[in-house]
Amino acid sequence: PQTIPVGDMPPKEHEVAYNSGQHSSSGLATAGFRTAKYLTEEWHQNNYARFYEAFADRDTSERVRHQSKRLADETEALAQRTQAESTRKLGERLHDFHFWRSELRRAIEDVLAETDLLLMQKRRLERALDATEVPYTLASDNLQCRERRLGPDLVRDVVEVELLKELE
Repeated sequence: PQTIPVGDMPPKEHEVAYNSGQHSSSGLATAGFRTAKYLTEEWHQNNYARFYEAFADRDTSERVRHQSKRLADETEALAQRTQAESTRKLGERLHDFHFWRSELRRAIEDVLAETDLLLMQKRRLERALDATEVPYTLASDNLQCRERRLGPDLVRDVVEVELLKELE
């Protein structure tokens, strides 16, 4: 669309034409009112004004259309930048999520391994405790038998000291 600047068209001066010809009503009843018909000069003046108004309106609409297109382009560019930034941040969060999930899995595996070691140690200690029960019972029974001895047989000797050490 090409536009013709308003300044390129010569302004036209028009004289106000009075409708006082053969087909005019100049009676007293119509004084101050004009007839429904225009003079040729009036019609040209009105047509010329509408022509200039159409050019101005077209220029205004072109300007608004260009501004709207520019604004739409800027909005689209902003949306693209915002989406790219959001995608980047989402990628970073996803990376962080995977990192912490692997760290958590590793920590869980470490805790499970440590728990298994502790359970094995507990079983070993329980077996060791069970293994000490028989000697403890024997040492305790021997000391009780020695305490039931009569008079001169109640002696504190090396055997009794060793039995007491074993009970501790």
